[in-house]
Amino acid sequence: MPFRKKKDGDLDEDMAGALADDLGDGMTDAEEVNLDDLPFNELPIEIQIKRLPKRPKSRRSWLSKILIILVFLSPFGATAVALIPILDPETGWRLFHLGSPEALVAVPGSERELQEEIARGVRDMQERERAQHNGDVGPDGTPQSAEDITNQLSGVSDLVGPPDQADGVAPDTELSPEELAAIIAEEGSIDDPIEPDPLRKAPLPGLDEEGSFGRVPRIADDGTTPFDAYKRPFEKTDGQPYVAIILTGVGLNEARTETAINDLPLNISLGISPYSRDIKTVAEQAREMGHEVFLELPMEPADFPLSDPGPRALLTSLSEGENLVRLEWLLAQFPGYAGLVSHEGSKFGSLDSAIRPIIEFVSRSGLMYLEGTRSGMASYGAQLASNAGTPNAVGNILIDQVPSRRQIDARLADLVQLAKRNGVAVGFAQSYPVTIQRLRNWALRLKRQGVELAPVSAIANMQVTPQSAAEAEAARREAEQRESEIMAQEAENNPAENTADEPAATIESQ
Repeated sequence: MPFRKKKDGDLDEDMAGALADDLGDGMTDAEEVNLDDLPFNELPIEIQIKRLPKRPKSRRSWLSKILIILVFLSPFGATAVALIPILDPETGWRLFHLGSPEALVAVPGSERELQEEIARGVRDMQERERAQHNGDVGPDGTPQSAEDITNQLSGVSDLVGPPDQADGVAPDTELSPEELAAIIAEEGSIDDPIEPDPLRKAPLPGLDEEGSFGRVPRIADDGTTPFDAYKRPFEKTDGQPYVAIILTGVGLNEARTETAINDLPLNISLGISPYSRDIKTVAEQAREMGHEVFLELPMEPADFPLSDPGPRALLTSLSEGENLVRLEWLLAQFPGYAGLVSHEGSKFGSLDSAIRPIIEFVSRSGLMYLEGTRSGMASYGAQLASNAGTPNAVGNILIDQVPSRRQIDARLADLVQLAKRNGVAVGFAQSYPVTIQRLRNWALRLKRQGVELAPVSAIANMQVTPQSAAEAEAARREAEQRESEIMAQEAENNPAENTADEPAATIESQ
């Protein structure tokens, strides 16, 4: 019990302790107290807790406990889901790509896709053997040839091919070990490293001049052009079909760039993006290996700005002078390229007022112009380059629009057939790992199909026929009329834009 300040005659602490002891001794002799007779508030605290009424646990109580458990376990679950693509890439790819096109059911370039391809080929062979075992007769009882049987199969695998295939490659199982050894000795193996064949170090004296943003290419005083100096040497044979491949987007990814430079055949040209990191080193390494390089020229596509070619792209909304300034900035990024390859550009390349000054500048610089819209048709820009005597070419097929092993092989087969019909074909590819792997495998067996792989520079001026002066003038007037109609249509659809007083963004203001 608390004690106030001691006064004269009050109990001190020792006296209080002695009194408490005497009282305790006296209480032991007292009768035991019945707890039921005491009021609730005088009971010991332990008894009060036991006698409190117990309220049943509510639904909210159970839900709160479940929520606490879920919050505790959620980090572990999220970590497990995140580890799926790492522990099993194929399962992770399927999990995060539900609803994707059927052409991408298997992971591009994965072992599972290869196994499915082999299994499909085995099933086709079994169906063929079963049909031959039944006497090679059709439903009507008439004899069938091997080609008829092949055409009735649900899908002959690329590994098998038709029986009397003239263009394809016979299955390796039909070749003797000696024949296989001879083919490997002649064409090499896919595991053999590519031997470097360095090109001349760029820039060469007299082939560049000082521009607003650095050194830009020009024609030398003796008439030598950068195209002639920087292209990969190649000798053509009359009557021989040629196919050329250019791999675009080089330099944007370090690992893919290194693989493309070191693993692709040297006759495959490389298109280097102007937005590449350490672009001069990339171009130097490619030329040291033996690849000729092109500079990608970003242009405005038809669906701009939904598709954005980049911050220094050539746009129809800019003036001729501004586009030429941007072109000069692009040309000054690195030395040693044989030409320019248009990137996107379906809209910019179709307007006379936009593309004509660019082609004239490229022609004065002595470079090649490669049409990159991949439509297979001679665009207006390619025709202007041909009329001006500028080396030019047109892309025919984008081989990896669907980046799967089977689709890439199918597009490469189409490219070979096109080269056999027209004498030459140009394929565009992107720097995907599966694309690089399939290109190397395809290039090894290309000669057996009667087609030879050539650099893009070797097939210059073989696709577009120059127009006469009258035809060129008529084409110019037609292009101007088409351009005026397009501008009138755009002005009608977007009247608000005509009242805008703000000038277009320029390269100096960025």
